[in-house]
Amino acid sequence: MRITKNLPQSKIIKKRRKFRFLLDSAFAAPSKFTKLSKKAKLIHPVIDLGLSPQTADEDIYQKALEQNCFILTVNFKDFRKFLNKGKGGIIGINSQLSNSQIDEIVTEFISGKNPDDFIGKAIKI
Repeated sequence: MRITKNLPQSKIIKKRRKFRFLLDSAFAAPSKFTKLSKKAKLIHPVIDLGLSPQTADEDIYQKALEQNCFILTVNFKDFRKFLNKGKGGIIGINSQLSNSQIDEIVTEFISGKNPDDFIGKAIKI
């Protein structure tokens, strides 16, 4: 959390750090997730990082660590084996969801939560 400076002690505002997600390459462009984009930084491996759509899951996970991001994926089991305690994290969702459902469910899940509480964890929502 960051604390806004130059304010009297009684007016200090704590600003919660935003989630950062590296989307699995199977996801639509970040612009399709309008609600989630307001609450989190979304990075697409193909669109934003120039990776191939066939990039291996392990390489995507390594990019997530480099970018200080959580993985948002429908391939929860595949990514879970790469998880490191104290580094990164994985948020898994159902593969049958539409873009608007993903937008709604993930936004609701992260609202009011601190990303630091999820580092090194794999969570299926």
